[in-house]
Amino acid sequence: MIPARSVTPSTDKGPNKLTVTVILPNYNHARFLRESIGSLLGQTRAPDELIIIDDASTDHSVAVIRDLIGESPNAKLLCNPTNIGVVPSMNKGLAHAAGDILFFAAADDIYYARLFEVGVAMLEAYPQAALFSGLCDLIDASGANKGRFLSPIPLTAPGYLDPNATIRELLRDDSWFMCNTALYRRSALLAVGNFDEKLGPFTDGYMCRLLALRHGACFAPEILAGWRRLLSGHASSHAMRTDQAADFVTMVKRRMTATGGLFPPQYIHRWGRRYIFSVRRFALMHGQYNEAGRIRRSFNALQILCIFFILRPWDIGVVLRRWAIAYGEMRTSGISRGSTE
Repeated sequence: MIPARSVTPSTDKGPNKLTVTVILPNYNHARFLRESIGSLLGQTRAPDELIIIDDASTDHSVAVIRDLIGESPNAKLLCNPTNIGVVPSMNKGLAHAAGDILFFAAADDIYYARLFEVGVAMLEAYPQAALFSGLCDLIDASGANKGRFLSPIPLTAPGYLDPNATIRELLRDDSWFMCNTALYRRSALLAVGNFDEKLGPFTDGYMCRLLALRHGACFAPEILAGWRRLLSGHASSHAMRTDQAADFVTMVKRRMTATGGLFPPQYIHRWGRRYIFSVRRFALMHGQYNEAGRIRRSFNALQILCIFFILRPWDIGVVLRRWAIAYGEMRTSGISRGSTE
């Protein structure tokens, strides 16, 4: 258990130093809040502002939050009178935020100690970049680490991808953005408007792509957070709605097309096929038959393989390469984690 601490803003306030605001929406995650908020307050580079939006929780979340933030003048709790949802709460936090850099935290995730230190340093080094992201672990409901989430790794060392490099990587292996590690430059975010509420859990993934194509993005191949992937969670429940996937893809494609060529047609096509595959794969892996026995699971695995060859034939090489990298990580000490322990 990570102990709670008061919000102590960074004291290094040189003329070009960036300030950080953390925005944390919460709904009924009281059991995870001490670990989540504790990890945010335990950063080696402390946030300058913490805004927590409780979305009309029915558990004891508000009492836990008040106990954790105490009387800190740099932390505030905003309580929604009725439940409005995650994305509207994110936009409410955005409207109240004052920092140069914004971080949208999840109340059930954990954040390794060097996340802000690494991300802010990168954004200071590359002022043209609109955002920063790194890698993350998967954790279960109890907090047990299940290993690194196998997202793409666009750079083997910390650096910056300009818009041209961004589109090359998106075409080759799609999004590397782990949104629970994403730090946004507030000016770039405000320039394109709020998070799109109709996109649901994909809203931050879309925003990352949009900003990176406009301004470029920083990346560090370091594990900087733990994603508590719960089947009852916001993203997982959305991923299992296979009956709505086609309509959702059509809506997102229209938004991408409306950017006036920022998203190339080849990428829009590939993204749609990749998304449909991910929804079908997730439903087969975690749906009603996930506990149905070895034969059924083997049949589901064969179905997933067939669907992959049909929908993503151009991705065979890159996925095999990703598996090879993951195998290498298992046989060695793996990728470094942003912890001071």
